[in-house]
Amino acid sequence: MRALLHRLPAFASVQERLSRSGLVATYVASLIVFAIALAIRAWFDPVLPAGFPFLTFFPAVVICGFVFGLRQGVLVAALSGVSAWYFFISPGRFDFSMGTLLAMGLYLFVVATDLTLIYLVTRAYRQEMTTREEIQRLAEQQEVMAQELDHRLKNIFATINAIISLSLKNASSADELAARLRDRLTALGRSNLLLRGLREGEDASLQSVVFQALEPFAIVGTPRFSANGPRVPIGGQTVVVLSLILHELGTNAAKYGALSMQNGHVALDWSIEASTDATEQLVITWRESGGPVPTPPLAGAGGFGSTLMKRVIAGVRGQTEMTYPETGAVIRMTLPVDMLRPTAELAADR
Repeated sequence: MRALLHRLPAFASVQERLSRSGLVATYVASLIVFAIALAIRAWFDPVLPAGFPFLTFFPAVVICGFVFGLRQGVLVAALSGVSAWYFFISPGRFDFSMGTLLAMGLYLFVVATDLTLIYLVTRAYRQEMTTREEIQRLAEQQEVMAQELDHRLKNIFATINAIISLSLKNASSADELAARLRDRLTALGRSNLLLRGLREGEDASLQSVVFQALEPFAIVGTPRFSANGPRVPIGGQTVVVLSLILHELGTNAAKYGALSMQNGHVALDWSIEASTDATEQLVITWRESGGPVPTPPLAGAGGFGSTLMKRVIAGVRGQTEMTYPETGAVIRMTLPVDMLRPTAELAADR
């Protein structure tokens, strides 16, 4: 039934406006229906008793209003009323006697009632279609949210597994393991809180992720830390990955690097650069200065921070490069720009 109604111009225009040619066609068809009703009424006029001037015009008004639209129905109702008045009530003239005016008033009441009912039907149809579209939109939104939740949980559990495995490998005691897990899972929780605070379709900025990840070290907004770079929106797992890496870099700097000295300084710079294959990459550089001379790790014996960066950042197709000049450690990370947002991650998973 719904498919049949949607084929009628009066109901099809509820969802999509008719084209100019289609609209003209409905008026032409309405005039044809009126002409047919007038011809039939004239044909039957010799055999019909007095008192039936509107016999064929009522169906014409209903058909045009229901099939072609309310305005077309009003047009046919006006033409039908004038024609019945001039040709069949008092042929050849417009009679203004009380009986004629009463008949015309009754005609107006009937067609107004018909057209009002047609209007209510089309409005109910419009409301039903609006409700169906809203239900469909909500269902699609729920599906997207379920996919995003599944995607995010999978990444969180993979990250937690990596944190636990690497912490077990590098911890020398149960207390140290507990402290490391607590700090790193807290950093993971802060990154997810940042994601949860975003509205639908909104991304976090790289600067906000940096400030939140380094907040526990009390260097944000002080001379000991500087951050420079354009506004770069990021979202999804990239927020989690960068938060963990920055927290780990801050922890290492506080224990062994620039932040362990009173005059130590950390400079964090980022920019968008073109790679060799013409794709854009986000380049983040962590540069320490003013601290003790760093000791490069032995080959194959990287600590948690370097192992975490190489393993986790690879999940977003990123790369890391760590050097240890005498002035302080320098860590350079590159991530494809198309992996900075959740939609890209979901597409990559599929």
